Amino acid sequence: MNTKIIEKEKLALLNMATTIKEVAKTNKQNEKLIDTKYWMNAHLALYSQAADLAIKIMLQELGVKATKKRIQIVYKQLTEGNFHRPVEAVLDIKEEITWVDYPMVIWFPNTTTLTQYYLDEVKNILNDCVLVKNP
Repeated sequence: MNTKIIEKEKLALLNMATTIKEVAKTNKQNEKLIDTKYWMNAHLALYSQAADLAIKIMLQELGVKATKKRIQIVYKQLTEGNFHRPVEAVLDIKEEITWVDYPMVIWFPNTTTLTQYYLDEVKNILNDCVLVKNP
């Protein structure tokens, strides 16, 4: 895959992560002002879209065509495997971006980067899942 495209997508993902942090912070501030929490999880919906882009980037870095079906399957498998933070993994951010009350540090082995840790898990998913290999 073209590394310039991946770098542009990473920049877009970084912009999305910044937006998610700001929306979460604004939501937290507004909790004190309004009597409904109807829209307070808007940043989580934004995170879902950012996670799709993060998985697309990881697939591309592994040389796999990032189809919609593959992204969905990998997302589901990552979530089931307790790999809930693909955005932070691609951007190598050590804390969850959706938490504003206190930083939630993301666990990963000391022997590798967060990015590589997630890439290794995506490789495992690709090796184990026939539908991802041949959608």
